[in-house]
Amino acid sequence: MILVENVEKLHRKMEFSFTLWFIPVSSKIDKYQKIIDKKVEKYGFCNTIIVRTIADEDATILLQNAFPTLEKYIDHVHTVDGVPLRVPTDLQNETKSLFKNMI
Repeated sequence: MILVENVEKLHRKMEFSFTLWFIPVSSKIDKYQKIIDKKVEKYGFCNTIIVRTIADEDATILLQNAFPTLEKYIDHVHTVDGVPLRVPTDLQNETKSLFKNMI
């Protein structure tokens, strides 16, 4: 905790916390494409589900199903052929931007 002194010389505590969010990914493209199409028809866009290529495979990124977690619940790094899977920077940036607009 950090003590911060304000203009009136009062002391108050400020807490900083960082939340880890998991964003589910699915290989069920057809299922989620139908949902995307309905949202686009109704709202003119869909920024809660996106279809992108991850590890050379098409996948849906389900921003609408994101959930918070604690670091203690992370038990392994996802790997492909023994190599940790890295999300490309452009996909990281896109996902972060869409997620920030959602919450």
